[in-house]
Amino acid sequence: MLRREFLGSVVATTLTANVSNVATSFSVVDGSTFPTGSSGNMFVVVLSRGTPVEEKMLISSRSTNTFNIYQRGYDGTTAQNHTAPSSVDHVLDALTIQDMNRSTYDNEISIWMAV
Repeated sequence: MLRREFLGSVVATTLTANVSNVATSFSVVDGSTFPTGSSGNMFVVVLSRGTPVEEKMLISSRSTNTFNIYQRGYDGTTAQNHTAPSSVDHVLDALTIQDMNRSTYDNEISIWMAV
């Protein structure tokens, strides 16, 4: 898995317009605190958190307030339609956690086996 970009100071924002379940980008009121993906490391956002249409998306890049979507329905969610002003927030995904667990566990086994 490629590295993900994370920022601890992201302030949640809202959509400026509706987003269909096949859209490849979306715009928000203020995306200035979100990662940019400029180093080639994608990041994950969640739209409509805590609602029946909650969806995680893998984002390839952000330019000002526009997010470019690499994968819809990410991390076990399903691509959904979202209406403005639905919430948009930066999120840590389960896949990243599982990869960290696997890497840590594999390294511990290697150390234990003196490999």
